Amino acid sequence: MCDEVELGEERQVAPGLWVARRSFVSTLATLFALTAPSIGARAKAEDLGRAGLSFEEFLAEANPLARQLVSDSSPMGQDRLLLSLASVATRLLAVPIPEMRESGQGETAGSVIGANPGGDPFNVLHWQLEPGARIRPHAHTYGIVVTLGLEGMALVENFEVIGDRDFTSAGPVRAVRTKAQRLIPGGINLVSLERDYVHGFTAGPNGARGLDITTRLRSRERTPYLIIPPQASRDEPFTGQWSLDDPRRV
Repeated sequence: MCDEVELGEERQVAPGLWVARRSFVSTLATLFALTAPSIGARAKAEDLGRAGLSFEEFLAEANPLARQLVSDSSPMGQDRLLLSLASVATRLLAVPIPEMRESGQGETAGSVIGANPGGDPFNVLHWQLEPGARIRPHAHTYGIVVTLGLEGMALVENFEVIGDRDFTSAGPVRAVRTKAQRLIPGGINLVSLERDYVHGFTAGPNGARGLDITTRLRSRERTPYLIIPPQASRDEPFTGQWSLDDPRRV
């Protein structure tokens, strides 16, 4: 029956059953028309993945993106903003080194920090650690952070509180390490107000340099430092305490 159908003709061969004869060429054309948009989108995504950005180009992409997303401060909204900024930041080719000063957060000497201007609504902090330098774990209570590795290697450790959070309490606090990440050039570590919100750094044998791209969502208060007893195991929950004073206090 199908052999009797002319090329391009449709015919009802039974109630509700229609057959049509198509040429191979027209079938290929239809398939190409259907797949062309996805092929084009994939090619564009691959081009974007290969395209590096100057710092000025990063700002041109990241600023409008952040302004669009910053109004949603829900946990999901924070994740969306962090991941969106991270996707642009990983394409940075080079970032000018600004004027640096002592960070004030170091557990040891050898940590300096500066700022690359132009971020909106985020700011871009540029940090550098000498070999073995340590930044004491501190909580982000006001802003979410995309940390990007630029040079060298640093161990980034993230922590969270078990139970209710009271960053002003002078009593014992139960905490757990949630991440121990080796941050290398192009690597990303994310801090939201709900997850991994305490972070600290230890530079590797060749030092480290990177960016903290911080978006403020709440009013800023004094920075709480998490004091971890030297004997505490970081591979299981431990008891520490908060300090709002000199971060080098033990």
